[in-house]
Amino acid sequence: MSNIDREIDRAEVRDPVVRAWTCRLAAFAIRAAVEAAPDGPLKGWSLGVKDVIDTADLPTRRGSAIFADRATTNDAACVALARSAGATVVGKTATTEFALIQPAPTTNPHNAAYTPGGSSSGSAAAVADRQVRAAFGTQTVGSVLRPAAYCGVVGFKPTHQLVPLTGVATLAHSFDTVGWFTTDVADSESMLEAMTCRGPEPSGTRPVHERPLRIGHYPSHQAGSAESGTIEILHTVAERLAASGVEVVHVDPLPHLASVFEDANIVLSFEIRRVFAWEREHHWEQISPLVQKMLQRADRVQHDDFVAAQHRLTSARFEHGRFMDEGRFDALLTPSAPGEAPPIATTGDSVFNRTWTALWVPAIHLPTGTGPAGLPVGIQLAGSRWADDELLRVARQVETLMESSS
Repeated sequence: MSNIDREIDRAEVRDPVVRAWTCRLAAFAIRAAVEAAPDGPLKGWSLGVKDVIDTADLPTRRGSAIFADRATTNDAACVALARSAGATVVGKTATTEFALIQPAPTTNPHNAAYTPGGSSSGSAAAVADRQVRAAFGTQTVGSVLRPAAYCGVVGFKPTHQLVPLTGVATLAHSFDTVGWFTTDVADSESMLEAMTCRGPEPSGTRPVHERPLRIGHYPSHQAGSAESGTIEILHTVAERLAASGVEVVHVDPLPHLASVFEDANIVLSFEIRRVFAWEREHHWEQISPLVQKMLQRADRVQHDDFVAAQHRLTSARFEHGRFMDEGRFDALLTPSAPGEAPPIATTGDSVFNRTWTALWVPAIHLPTGTGPAGLPVGIQLAGSRWADDELLRVARQVETLMESSS
C-alpha cells in the first residue's frame, strides 16, 4: 500500500474523531492529482492547507459563517509554489474563527478531550495523525509553534516576509507569517526549498561548522508561566546537548526583550481592530462572543500607543540581531508552550511564541516525548532573522542528537 493510500484510509477512519478537515478531496481525485503532479522536491506529497489560505479548487471559509459560501479562482502564492514543487493539495484544514481564539472543532489526535492548539488546529492535528504528510499553517502570535507542541510534530515559522502572503487572509500584517507542519526536520527543509524556489544543495556543499554548535539556554522573561515539567525538559535537553559536544550557554532574561511581549499585544490589538472593520460593521451578530470581546478590548488601543510600540519593536529587533551575532549563537533553546495541551475548551497559551514572532525571527518546535498526561512535549529553537537555512540545519543536528541519546 502506498503512503497516499494509507493516508486516505487513515483519514476515513480517524477524522470523524480528530475533525481536522473542513473539506477534503475524494480518494480518487487525490490519487489522480498525485499521479499528475509535476516533478519537484514535494513530488508525491499530500498537503493540507489551513482554511485562511486561498485555493483555486476548494473554498476558504476562515472558520466563520460569514464566509460559508466564499470561493476563489486562484491559489495563494504559497499554495501555487507548493503545487509547482509537486505537492498535491488534498483538503482544507480547520482553523479557529478568523485565526483568532474561538476554538475550531478539531481535537488533539492523542486524546480527543484535549486541544490541538490554535489557530492552525487542523493542520497540526492532520500531520500528527498521519492523515497528510505536511500542512500549511499561519502564525501571527503562536499559531504554528503552539499546535505543533500540543500535537507532537515539527512546526516551522520562517522569518517574517520570507514566504509571500498573497492570498492569505490578513490578521495582523506586522506579524502574519506562513509556516508549516511536518513529522521531521528533513521534510521541513524540503518545504523551505519549495517556498524559496531553490533546489537542494549539492552533496558536500553545505557549510561545515568549524566549532561546536553554540546554543543559548533561554527560559525567557515569561519563564514563570512554564510548568515545572517544561522547565525540567528544557534542562534535560540542554544537558544532553552539552554531553554531545554542543556548547550550551545559560542566558538570563535579555533587557532588550523586556517590553517585546506587551508591545506585540499593542500592535496586534490595533491591527485586528482595523482588519475586521467590515465584519464588525456588517456581520457583528455572526462573530462569536469570544472574538467580539477581543475586538472590543482592541478598541482601547490608540494610534499613538501603536506607533510607540512599533518604534520599540524596531529597536528590539536591531538589538536582538546584534546580541545573536556578537554572542555567536546558532539558536536559542526555549519553551514552546507552558506544558502539555490543556482541555478542549481552549486553544492554550501562546506566551512562549509571541516574542519570537514579534522579532520576525525563524523558530521551530521539536517534539521530545510525552509528559505526565501522556500528551506531547518538546522544545523551541529560535534563530536569527533571515538565517532560516541555518536554523533548520541546527534543528536537524539537535533532532539527531536527541534521537541518539533517547
